[in-house]
Formats: sequence, structure tokens, C-alpha cells
Amino acid sequence: MCGIVGGVGPSIQAAEVFDGLKRLEYRGYDSAGMALVGAEGVEVIRAATGRHSLDELKGRLSRLAPGANLVVGHTRWATHGAPTLGNAHPHTDCTGRVVLVHNGIVDNFRELRGEVLALGHELKSETDSEVIAHLIEDGLAAGMEPAEAVASVFSRLLGHMALVVAFAQLPLTIFGIRRTSPLLVAAGDGRSFFASDAPAVLDVATSFYEMPEDRVIAIGEPAKGAAGTSVLVPLAIDWASQDVELVGYQSFYEMELAQEGEAFSDTVSSLIDEDGGAVVDELKVDPYELKRLRKVTVVGCGTSYHAGLVGRFLIEHFAKIPVEVDVASEYRYRDPILDDDHLVVGVSQSGESLDTITAVKGAAAAGAKTLAVTNVIGSQLSRLADAVLYTRAGPEVSVASTKTHVSQVGALALFAIYLGELKGHMYPEEAREARSSLRDVASAIEAALARQAGYEESLAPFVGSDRFFFIGRNLQYPVALEGALKLKELSYLAAEAYPAGELKHGPIAMLDSEAVVVALVPRDRLREKVLANIEEVRARGARVIVVAFDGDPEAATLAETALFVPEVRPIWSPLVTVIPLQVMAGAIARSRGLNLDRPRNLAKTVTVE
Repeated sequence: MCGIVGGVGPSIQAAEVFDGLKRLEYRGYDSAGMALVGAEGVEVIRAATGRHSLDELKGRLSRLAPGANLVVGHTRWATHGAPTLGNAHPHTDCTGRVVLVHNGIVDNFRELRGEVLALGHELKSETDSEVIAHLIEDGLAAGMEPAEAVASVFSRLLGHMALVVAFAQLPLTIFGIRRTSPLLVAAGDGRSFFASDAPAVLDVATSFYEMPEDRVIAIGEPAKGAAGTSVLVPLAIDWASQDVELVGYQSFYEMELAQEGEAFSDTVSSLIDEDGGAVVDELKVDPYELKRLRKVTVVGCGTSYHAGLVGRFLIEHFAKIPVEVDVASEYRYRDPILDDDHLVVGVSQSGESLDTITAVKGAAAAGAKTLAVTNVIGSQLSRLADAVLYTRAGPEVSVASTKTHVSQVGALALFAIYLGELKGHMYPEEAREARSSLRDVASAIEAALARQAGYEESLAPFVGSDRFFFIGRNLQYPVALEGALKLKELSYLAAEAYPAGELKHGPIAMLDSEAVVVALVPRDRLREKVLANIEEVRARGARVIVVAFDGDPEAATLAETALFVPEVRPIWSPLVTVIPLQVMAGAIARSRGLNLDRPRNLAKTVTVE
């Protein structure tokens, strides 16, 4: 959620840290701030104007004193306290000589706040973060070294979080510590950085390192009681700064939508070897352990959850194993029955989604095998899993995912084929042919994207509508869910998705002449049933949009508008039917003058519960 960037070194510039915060805008924020630590002390500026906070902050950078060698910055997504100037980070202690930025939630915040107030501290904000600064202040007053004070206080904090702290008396050292929440170390050209995510420092760093958990790390000059970078594990970051730059498009959403074919192709090609066989990026268990699997559970959040729903159909189709799909935030609070013949698959674009990480951790602790599907090499999810499938989608900046969704489905499809072959349900040649046909879907995705202008023209009569219902059956139901989610995320309109057969069990009561129903028409055994569902919708007066495959003119006769996609094998159909729905969400949001990259209240990487 929140973004952290801290830099230290002889030539560090406040503008470099600010640029890093700009690259973390996709994480979501409603206030921002920076602090500069130098010989004259600590100077802090903040802004709390929602999505314009960084723009305001940029105009005030000149207020920061020149000549300092340490800068920390933060973008805040409000949890404790409204997004006001007083609640914006960085926060300081009573003396103004301890300054920190914080990501995550302190679960025992109320207890600690009461303690701090009882000791006579004056709190200037409603945040849980400021309380940490005052507790560190007390540690220093008790004679602790800065690193010792940070470690002592952090050990008392319950929850998942990351913390970066600077001290006026140490203007050449920054301290960082984390628990589950993402924080990495980077270095380049004599400077060192802390950052919530690699894109923040791609243009200023050449080396990247994994942060251990619950251990204070000092960057810059050595600090007593803290570990330095020599104890860190290097990370393989193969992205470049230009990968997160907007070129030729009005928004990252539109740019990343246009990249879907390439992202899908790169993902699938990387998971198929030269002989057409399967590749698993990181397999830390014997394949025999996977061969004896009796059940699979897929967990994820939002778009990743929808990819998992498609994955369920694919795994059951190819591998003949029963599959459950759970929302990650709910799974960890169930009492799932797990053993060593059970595989739990965590799907997360960032590999840092807290709910998915904790769900997979819990499954591993219960003895289940674990698999990560993620876009980020070296992410927490990839490090804790028994096996990893990386999507090669490149950085995705827009909060609303597009290219990573089709890449996740592609990776899950290849795993389904791999598992089917491993368990003897597919002959090797049959598996190779399935992988080859999946790789060919990239051209169908590109062909669908080439129709974007036509889709947008066809959708023009619907941009003023404010109630949308998406329906689909079997493989198309997850696509309907994803279409509704995209429209909600980008346009803030009421959009719901239902299995088409469920309409008559309740949702049909909401249909009238003001409702728009988007129906996904398959080219399989369920086609006629979906056409019948569309007739039911039409009988209630609702306006109808169909997404159908080329060569199905009958579907178009039942709708006001038809969005046709290239025909592919039915099993791969979700990879192409989702394209016009992504286009639709962007077109309607753009017509309403909304920001396609930073929808209100949303964050790209959700690192709080």
C-alpha cells in the first residue's frame, strides 16, 4: 500500500527520492511527505491533497535545506486517521530528532498509544505510526543506541509492517526493519536506498538486496548494533527504468493493455523448453511429490483470484484433480483440511500481497506443498513457496491489472498441462501439442487488441449507463467477474457478475430498461443455454451487449451490440473474451474523465489486512 523510499550518500538529491515516490504511485496513496536530515537537523514537508499530493510536494521541494546527505520519503494510504496533513508521514518524536516512515498496521496500537500518552508525550496525529517514533525516543532516553532502540520497539509491535528510521545525530545512516511487508535495499554510485519496490530506484541503483525479517539493517555509514548490507541476499531484478515510463499512451492502463499479447507470449514461451516440454522456474521439491497430489487449492485476491478461478477449470480438465479456489483473505481464517498430498497455489502479481502470503505460509505450516505464481522474481511469495511459476509481464504500473491477468492464466494453464502429464492423464505428445496451441493464443490476443477502436465505437451508446450486469457460464463466469471488477475499479459504476444460470434465482429482479447486461457467449456445449439466458434478459427489457466468437452471427441478433473476438479452442477462450471487457472498462472510465491508472481508494500492492 504505502510507498517508502529512503536514500543516503554524498550526492543524494531530494529530487531522486521524489522521483522514486512518483514511481510508486501505483501502490495507492492519499498523502505524501519527505524529510531531509543534515547537519542542521531534520526538516519535513508534507502534502495531503489526495492523488495530487505528490504534485503539491514537488512544488515545495525548494523549501528543503540544501546540502544534506539523507532523504526519506513516503506516500500514505490512510488506515489510522483521515488523509490529513497532520497524519501524513514522515512522523517525528517530541524532540524532532527521530524521523520515520511506516508501512503496515500496528495491531496493538491502542495499547501503545495509551502508554505513550501516560508517559507525557504529545501526539500530533491520529496514526499508529507516530506512536513508534515516541517509543524510540524513550529508548534513546534510556541509553539505547539508535539501532537497539529501533529493534527493541519493533519487537513490541504486533502485525505486519516495514519501518525506515533516521536520526538527527546520524545524518549519514538510515535504519530499516520489516515483518512480511515489502522493503528492499538497493545500491549504486556510492549511494544506498531503502524502497518498498524495485521500480522506485531502478534509475539510481544497480544492485538489489532482500531484507531479512525482524532484523535492523543500516545503510550508509556503519552503525553500532545494526547489520549492514553484507548480510543481505542479492535479488535478481531484470527490469529497467524505461520499463516504468509512459511512452506513446495517455495512461499506463492503455499502454499495458496494448502489451498483453507480448506479456502472454513471453510468459508462456519462458515456461516451455526447446523440445516443447514443461519448465518450472523454481522447483524445490521432487516432482514425485507433485505426482502424488490429491487436491489443489488456489488462493488470490481480486484479479488474481479470477485468474485462479480459470485455473481451476484448467487443472481439473488436464490433471483430473479436484480444485478449490478461495479468496486469500478468507482462506487463512478457515480451518482447511491440509496434508502433504495437498498443493496450495498462491497467485499474486507483486508477490507481496499480505493476504496471499499469509495464506500460503499457513498452508506450508500445515504440511501442504506450495506453488507461487507471481510477476516479481525474489518476491516474498516466491521465496517461501516450494515451486514458482514467474509471469514475464514486466512492471505493471496501473492499479487495474490487464497484462498480468492473461499472463497468470497462461502460467496456470501450463501448470495444469504439466500436472496432467506428470500424473499420466496426458501422453507426452498430447501435452506438447496442448502447450503449442496455448502459445498460439498470443496471436489471437493481438488480433483482439487490434479491434480496440471498433469495440470502443460499438460501446459508445452505453457510456451513460450506470448499472451493468455481467453473465457467463463455466469458463466464462470468471471472465464475467473480471469484467465487472474492471468496470467498478475504473468507472466507480455499479457492476455485478453472476453465473448466467443464476439469473432466475434472484438477480433477474433487478433487470429493467435501464440495466445493461453483458453476456459472454461460448462456442461449446453451453452456447445454447447462454442464448436462452439472453432471451430471458431481453424479455425483461434490459439492454444487451454480447461478447461472442467470430462466425456466430446468431449471438449478435440477440443484442444491441456485439463485440466479436477471434476463435480459439474453447479451453483457452477466457484469454480472448476478457480483452473487450478490459477495453470497455477503460473506455467508459475515460468518457467520465476518470484517472485510469489511479482509481480512488485503491492500491496496487495490498500489504495490510
